[in-house]
Amino acid sequence: MDERILIVAAHPDDEILGCGGTIAKFRDSGADVRVVFLAEGVTARFDPPMFDTPDVKARSERRNRNAVRALDIVGVPAASVFVNTRPCGRLDTVPQIDLVKEIERHVANFRPTRIFTHAAADTNVDHGVTFRAALVAARPVDRPWLRSLYSFEVLSSTEWNTTVAFAPTVFFDITRTIDRKIAALAAYEDEMREVPHPRSPEMLRALAQFRGAQVGVRFAEGFALVRGLEA
Repeated sequence: MDERILIVAAHPDDEILGCGGTIAKFRDSGADVRVVFLAEGVTARFDPPMFDTPDVKARSERRNRNAVRALDIVGVPAASVFVNTRPCGRLDTVPQIDLVKEIERHVANFRPTRIFTHAAADTNVDHGVTFRAALVAARPVDRPWLRSLYSFEVLSSTEWNTTVAFAPTVFFDITRTIDRKIAALAAYEDEMREVPHPRSPEMLRALAQFRGAQVGVRFAEGFALVRGLEA
């Protein structure tokens, strides 16, 4: 079966943090990958009156450009990257039906075999909204091509919900692609931090090493299987 992978992420950088190594793995195997962002990733740091200022607009546009650069490193062409201008941190103010319909359009015309999106219990409000919208858009009605729906963890967000730990049940070996994941994250020049921040190269590699140890490989990414259908 030809694989078509749809990544539904809230903000640029979530896709690489959550499944960058797996994206590269699928692309290496010849799978088509499409990445859809529901919001930009900058304006949450500013008050609404500043959203239209040249500086904030430039930062937001740079973040979206960096998404294209980062995804190119893991093999996703620019034509398969769909950025957005919705303000980040405010997806809970957008009618869910609008988000669902946007995702549904991609589900209908791309016909993904697998969808990867955020964890339901993530501390970031946009991540939780994105999960719920993707869950509705991926409902198993007249979509025989869609076999699996997974949620991913985003360091500096998912793990901060200490009351509901992320529990992966499916793992992808990214031993051959971990270096490209780290390089892709470096393309988000404004988002990386120094160790021990979770969004540092050392901590990202440490998580991949820990997930790998859970399944007996050197590096892995772990996902929670939301729904899967085996033929």
